[in-house]
Amino acid sequence: MTSVDLEGWHDFAAATVGAAGALAGLIIVAVSVNVKQIIAGSALPARAGATIASIAVILVSSMAMLIPSQSAEVLGIELVAFAAAALAFQVDAAVRMLRSHDGPRLALKIPTIVLGIGQLSGVLVGGILLIAGNPDGLFHVAAGFIVIFIVSIVNAWVLMVEILR
Repeated sequence: MTSVDLEGWHDFAAATVGAAGALAGLIIVAVSVNVKQIIAGSALPARAGATIASIAVILVSSMAMLIPSQSAEVLGIELVAFAAAALAFQVDAAVRMLRSHDGPRLALKIPTIVLGIGQLSGVLVGGILLIAGNPDGLFHVAAGFIVIFIVSIVNAWVLMVEILR
């Protein structure tokens, strides 16, 4: 089994925890400012919740990466648990979006659903690799964080601006 150097990822984790906290705050403000429009949509409340859950994955995963003397295997278990919890929110949002009669037609909903669920795959795969002792798991986690950031920024835009159109 290869040793996993978590210390080398300290700066990355510190940067992502701050960025995730800021983005989570922005999304929560966007939801509170546009709460009437969000509640009026049948799928939007679940999508907003799923977006916050995905950002929370980065937030708590980065915090876990900063815990001193934690083994890579334990971190992997934590990452899988965090991502699985957010996945439940994403699946709920997907089901509500598919059942919804408002919003875009089905062909336009599918990419949103795939991105919503798929964005967590990097963290899930990375966590599994860390449990197995594979140091490449951290690179999957990093890629997963980047994808989650991109999807969450797009969702923040939808919750702040597009919802008002």
